[in-house]
Amino acid sequence: MAHKKNNRLTHDGRRIAKRLLVLQAAATLVLVALFAWIYGPSGAITASAGGVISLVPNAVFAVYAFRFGGARSASEVVRSFYAGEAVKMVLTIILFAAAFMTLNGPWLPLFIVFGVVTFMHWLIPFLNFKSN
Repeated sequence: MAHKKNNRLTHDGRRIAKRLLVLQAAATLVLVALFAWIYGPSGAITASAGGVISLVPNAVFAVYAFRFGGARSASEVVRSFYAGEAVKMVLTIILFAAAFMTLNGPWLPLFIVFGVVTFMHWLIPFLNFKSN
């Protein structure tokens, strides 16, 4: 196993993932403030939950996704991506269940923030996230 935390081949991917996570966190904060203004404290809480439900699994996936790099580690790269995606899905389900069991709504802020933060991945080509 060629597990290298500072692998040059995964460095750029980790850097882009960090930038995206920071952007997602900033978007979450802006949306939480907006929903706090519209719905009050309960809206801020559920909006925050929506951000957490998206951010935490994305961060966990990023850790798995960029553990290995290079042709010699091709099987580890694929395995790590699949494991990261599986953990991400399970964690998302658990966090949604926890939110529904512990929060009282309103639910619209939770779903809007979750959706916006989740779909921010699609913006990467348009945001010009270069590796340097």
